[in-house]
Amino acid sequence: MKKPEIKPGGAYSNGEFGNRWSLRQVVAIEPGPGLPDQDLVLFKVLAGTGRRARLTCTRAEFMRWARYEVVRNENSWERVQ
Repeated sequence: MKKPEIKPGGAYSNGEFGNRWSLRQVVAIEPGPGLPDQDLVLFKVLAGTGRRARLTCTRAEFMRWARYEVVRNENSWERVQ
């Protein structure tokens, strides 16, 4: 499975089930101190543990966490094909 391209405004899921499922939306990506993998990803947790939190991690860390991009469809989230 191909990893999603991380972009501001995009929403992503970790693909887990039950209490481990989580959904994050990227607020911004700021240049890091070196390679693109070190860029800082600012995101908010939309669902799952830590809901409503605003956090930061490196692009590499976010890419390891994200399994696929999702979009809102009325009352649910659907995987982007």
